[in-house]
Amino acid sequence: MRRLKERIELRGIGLHSGKECKLTIEPYETSTVILSAEGEEYPLRELSADGTKRGSDYIFPSGERIRTCEHIFSALAGLGIYSGIRMTVDGGEMPALDGCALKISSEILRKSYEDDEPLRVCDILKPLMVKSEDGKRFVCVYPSEEFRITYTVEYPYIGVQAYDYTAGTDYVKEIAPARTFALKRDIENLRSNGMALGGTIENAIIIDEGGAEAYGGLRFEDEIVRHKVLDMMGDIYSIGEPIRAHIICMRGGHELHLRLAEKLKGELIDG
Repeated sequence: MRRLKERIELRGIGLHSGKECKLTIEPYETSTVILSAEGEEYPLRELSADGTKRGSDYIFPSGERIRTCEHIFSALAGLGIYSGIRMTVDGGEMPALDGCALKISSEILRKSYEDDEPLRVCDILKPLMVKSEDGKRFVCVYPSEEFRITYTVEYPYIGVQAYDYTAGTDYVKEIAPARTFALKRDIENLRSNGMALGGTIENAIIIDEGGAEAYGGLRFEDEIVRHKVLDMMGDIYSIGEPIRAHIICMRGGHELHLRLAEKLKGELIDG
């Protein structure tokens, strides 16, 4: 397993708020992951989560909300850090950074080390499913001998993309660089509702009639679906432990991901 050895401090604007935010991740004597803000401090898995506002928000008992946690949590999951850290957020939102998980992954690699202690992995007891009301979007999870995500998306102008992430995939190379995205036609409405105020062409992909465009060009032909895999990994991080399972997702999103994570919390056994 990987352990953090030095404090990480990152500043930047929030993807939705557009305001200055600060994240500190530091080594901490705990067998879990602690999230802290405004003087409150709780194990991550004890907090409620909301995926209905174009991101994954975590809510403290006081009502304090930390927005868009998925990219940071994805990097921690992808690099195998599930204990011994405290994350403190100032500004109510995780900094958007590069719109993906590449910068935070680089910082984690630079300030952590591989421990000889094996990472505890949990198995699911039975197949599970969560789906949208119309049944057209769903996430299924099945028992498996390894961790795997098979994800399919379909969006206007880009069509269908699919990606199969397995335990042997190089997270930092293949997933972490995939940036967040939005349909150009949705941006005005998002901003009028207090979202995407910190989104720019430098940290997001814009999808319109011409296809998908981003600063410096796309990093992968299927960068959109790779980002959805990134999101999925960040959202199920709230379980608190890595799992051995095959997740199959069709047209998913944060709300479905987090509903699955909540359902899984009561269905896992140590592997």
